[in-house]
Amino acid sequence: MGKHKIKIPLTKEQYELYSTVRKEYTELLDNMSEEERKRWFTKLLFRKPINFEKEIDGTVYCVTTHFNSQAKTSVADRIERLIGQQ
Repeated sequence: MGKHKIKIPLTKEQYELYSTVRKEYTELLDNMSEEERKRWFTKLLFRKPINFEKEIDGTVYCVTTHFNSQAKTSVADRIERLIGQQ
């Protein structure tokens, strides 16, 4: 992972929801073959840059993505490589 870590404080309810969703996705992916995981992730890939603002408790967070058009590998290639390591 990257060098930068951001700690986001969660309420107990938020953490429980996060934990439940993480567990459900882990179980879902664990029960898929490598090819099924590739198809599943491919459907989730964003075809356009992701840019949005989200306000949480009075603080506005701006999310912006940047893609290197000259990169030798795509996001899809990287995800496929990660899936293959499972």
